[in-house]
Amino acid sequence: MTIFSTNSNFHAYLTELILPVHLRDNGGQITQEILSGYHTPGISLAILPPTSTAEEYAKTDLLTSTFGIRDSNDSASAIDAETTFQAASISKPFTALAVLRLVAQGKLDLDTDIEEYLALDPARSVERDALHTSALTNPATAPRTHITLRLLLAHQSGLSTVWGLDGYYGQWATIPPTTDTINGVAPANNLPIRAFTLPGLGTSYSGGGTTVVQHILTLVTGKGFAELMQELVLEPLGMRGSTYVQPVGAGPGAEGRVNYAKAHHNAYTGLTGGTECLIYPEQAAAGLWTTPSDLLKGLRAVFDCLAGAEDGFLPPTLVAESFTELNGFGGFGIGWMSRTISTDAKAGKRRVILGHGGWSQGFQCGLVLAGDIPLVGQKPPVVDAAPPLGIAWMSNSDHGMQLGGRIVAALGWLVGTPMKLGSQATAPQRFFAVLSRTLEERAKVAAQIEGWRKWVGRWQTKTGGEGAARFEVEIGESADGLPTMRVSVLADSETPLTLLPAAFHHPEAIVWVVRDMDVVVAMKETKSEKGEVPVQSLEIWQNDTDYEAEKVDEDK
Repeated sequence: MTIFSTNSNFHAYLTELILPVHLRDNGGQITQEILSGYHTPGISLAILPPTSTAEEYAKTDLLTSTFGIRDSNDSASAIDAETTFQAASISKPFTALAVLRLVAQGKLDLDTDIEEYLALDPARSVERDALHTSALTNPATAPRTHITLRLLLAHQSGLSTVWGLDGYYGQWATIPPTTDTINGVAPANNLPIRAFTLPGLGTSYSGGGTTVVQHILTLVTGKGFAELMQELVLEPLGMRGSTYVQPVGAGPGAEGRVNYAKAHHNAYTGLTGGTECLIYPEQAAAGLWTTPSDLLKGLRAVFDCLAGAEDGFLPPTLVAESFTELNGFGGFGIGWMSRTISTDAKAGKRRVILGHGGWSQGFQCGLVLAGDIPLVGQKPPVVDAAPPLGIAWMSNSDHGMQLGGRIVAALGWLVGTPMKLGSQATAPQRFFAVLSRTLEERAKVAAQIEGWRKWVGRWQTKTGGEGAARFEVEIGESADGLPTMRVSVLADSETPLTLLPAAFHHPEAIVWVVRDMDVVVAMKETKSEKGEVPVQSLEIWQNDTDYEAEKVDEDK
């Protein structure tokens, strides 16, 4: 039996992975005390396991696992697979699916200037020219470039004066209509959503731009946003535990909804002021309440359209378009983040990482799927496509990435695919030590750490956080052949720390975690400026700070 065969096996694997190294292999369980070390009350996960054939993939269901509690003030409020969380920005790509469905129905066009849709409002509450006007983009001196749905959904519309949205404390705040949010007038708590740069000039993330999409969708359909999302997206994709209704306990059929996570700043502190969670009237950008299994089920169903018929949930060609970076840069297709990890020009396909991340006050989450899509100009289906695999996680803490990001990295290492998106692909992170349970995995570890002894010696840090002192590091080797590290600024600087292989892909480094410490060490090797002699460097990652070190010349 593999870790991907049953929910219990998957849960057992994650338990061992999350446990501190000294508690592994002893039948330990994840307690709230252990979760507090990751600064979160709880986390819920779903995976689409790796498979070898199309037939095997078709028979494979999602696996789920949960840890912790919904509410730090209620020790009995255990999270289960049906517990809903605030999806934050993962709301955006599912909003894009509603647009694409209307495009497929001929009711919207991705490349028409949005003026045509804004004109459907008799009150003209949102003026097209006003959107394009700012201190940086003046219609009198700048060309009136089209603002389109395609640009809005790819974060290339230029409307990025409002990057993110703050939400509202429901018991105190007056909730504004969407038009007030766009125009930045009371009771909205944001600046006007206006041009920061010219449309199409480049990628500039914009929750405000997605809010403009929300306004257009309601104008075109004549329905409330939560209702139209239920009809166009959530119900057809089988996402029955999901809703865009705000707040989470409101709306038809929601009177008995109590199985939702409360927002937390950390493992023990709920949202400031006793509020359970913030309200986001900007539903398209941040209003989805859902489960990890619903997120992954929805993305899987959309991805499967690539091999389906034109009359499915979406036409295959439109899905391929949505998964492809606009203009070949920027990281976004139509709503979805997309990162190419390999290209097979002969077969006409790319292996990509698709998905989105999310953060709102009290919640962090992530959705990632790896799969083959056609190259630009190639029509689906992809010949000899490898089955997709994916993971979704949701946490009820501002620090959920500390746990969710590590699990994604470990799963990527295990399946041989770097499951990272956007800035997460390169940002300093903390990682788990590898769980090496089979001969095959041990061989993978051996290959991953090969050549590490080139870093043995003394190192001096040259960078750090603001006001951080420089310190010295010495890399050595233990009696059992593992690297060790002495750090000059530790109280006991003579006792070596043990380094363990990290469950993480890095194309230019051997990555280690320090045993029993929340510290990562990366041994990097790059070519010199002349490209002749490889240059070794050392980096230490702790508390989101990257300390770079250079080797001490022992002869001086």
